[in-house]
Amino acid sequence: MTEAVPAGASDACARVVQSFTAFSAAQNELSRFFARSMSMHTTDAAAVVQIIEAEELGRPLTPARLAERVGLSPGATSILLGRLEEAGYVERTREGTDRRIVTLRSTAAINAAADAFFDPLQQRLEKVLGEFTAAQLHTIAGAADKLRAAVESYLGDSTPPARD
Repeated sequence: MTEAVPAGASDACARVVQSFTAFSAAQNELSRFFARSMSMHTTDAAAVVQIIEAEELGRPLTPARLAERVGLSPGATSILLGRLEEAGYVERTREGTDRRIVTLRSTAAINAAADAFFDPLQQRLEKVLGEFTAAQLHTIAGAADKLRAAVESYLGDSTPPARD
């Protein structure tokens, strides 16, 4: 049985979802803007960002994992990586004990370009977030995590509807 939403909370819930949806749309536009600023295809720019973010988390990607994240086939991902290598943005390395595993690394050139592009935004975001208390930020982060998990759960449990 679904719990009833308290009076007035329904509008607040809708506003939160609308705000996160609008933030997501702005993030998508930001990705397209970064791609244009680098004269790259949007998929190439998305791949570069995924590679950099994974490295920053200490979990560099393999080509297969990148393919999953950007929604490409292994063959299309290989072609994409070829373009990124040729442009000097990405290197494929073999770092572990299993030399068959390829690890993707971003180059200093693309990191410098990404930093120049994203650092001013990071400063603006930090200024905005600085207006909140640690407890409020914890609540916001928790809400964002739960909303993301709900979307991911929906995606995992769903099959696309049949097209006529």
